[in-house]
Amino acid sequence: MDFTLDAHSRSLAQLGTKLAQEFANEADARDRDRVFAHNAYDRMREEGLFGAVMSTDLGGGGANTTGWLSLMEALAQGDASVALGFNMHYVATRLVSDLPNIDQTTKRRIADLVIRDGELISAPLSEPSSSSLLPSTYLPSLIASRDGDGLRVTGNKMFASIWEASDYAFMFAKPDWTDNPTHVIGFLMPTDQPDAVEVTDNWDTLGMRSTRSNQVKITDAVVPGDLVLCEFDDFLANWIIAQAHVTWGGYTGVYLGLAGAMVNWLQDALGTRTAKGYGQPMGYHPTISSSVGHAGTQVDAARLMMYRAAWEADTTGPGIETCLAYLKAKNMLGSAISTVVTMGTTAGGLNSLMRSKPYERMLRDVITGPIMPPNALACAEMAGLLSMGLDPSQAPGLALAAGPDGASA
Repeated sequence: MDFTLDAHSRSLAQLGTKLAQEFANEADARDRDRVFAHNAYDRMREEGLFGAVMSTDLGGGGANTTGWLSLMEALAQGDASVALGFNMHYVATRLVSDLPNIDQTTKRRIADLVIRDGELISAPLSEPSSSSLLPSTYLPSLIASRDGDGLRVTGNKMFASIWEASDYAFMFAKPDWTDNPTHVIGFLMPTDQPDAVEVTDNWDTLGMRSTRSNQVKITDAVVPGDLVLCEFDDFLANWIIAQAHVTWGGYTGVYLGLAGAMVNWLQDALGTRTAKGYGQPMGYHPTISSSVGHAGTQVDAARLMMYRAAWEADTTGPGIETCLAYLKAKNMLGSAISTVVTMGTTAGGLNSLMRSKPYERMLRDVITGPIMPPNALACAEMAGLLSMGLDPSQAPGLALAAGPDGASA
């Protein structure tokens, strides 16, 4: 394998670094006030990033998985909430471009919305009572009914990042015309439907505050026929496994960038700060140097594993091996984050926790990384099962709730 970035990926990384420096100036204020970064998204639109991962035959930039990772890693070092929110747009546009069961006419229609019109797409997939530890709970309970050649949609979404700023929401729903619990229909729903959409502003969390990942209640919302995208069975296999590099691999790159930025801050701060009465920087203290060494080594290991997973996606495509590579990488990154948060922050001392320092905001943001689905603990479990050639769906789990007839649901 070759971890050397191609020219396009290098240009995305450079652009991400430039934009990160711009976005960092207002990151603390956006975090404090929980406001959406409209100006940052305007800049990304200006730079042509809205269609960055759509195929070139659709007029997009054709960025591959490695290129997107390099952009997210760089962008997250300026404002991780901007990077994480924009990754939802990536999920939608990459899947519209790549999924074979979306016809070419529909792909071109969506590409025009994104590239020509500059429309922003959110991708709310979590629902109330979903758990990042239990992949089966990712199945949508959102219900779709036929309405002519379009749909009517009803249900609830949790953690709907960037919804209020988006023009469309890319979602899956359970069709009411089938009894197959794994069958889903995918679509773009216009978000500007005030009579059908109610947003509850409950995203007041420890970190990632300006993503505004609020709860959304949808009641009989309209999806035009030309925005109905596809249907398929076996949602979990087609979503978690086949699309791992898009659905959760993309945003894992955000947390890689965050962890790297935290290590960089610790290296700079502890390598230059001198305690009173001493003639050498505090970094010479063996406890501090070993803590920074542990944190930096683990983040570097996670970076190699993340780029190896992206390389797998770009060279062999979707499948079990690519999914397994991402499971291992996210598990490793979770361990690296834990080390940075504990050993790194302890070495950084109270100075690192001052709100005037970017480390404090990054610390709050990065804690959400291992929790994001699939949860780091679930990644370890699934990686172990797959590496032994075992079927994760056959593993023991929690007892199912009883259905109306008293049987397990």
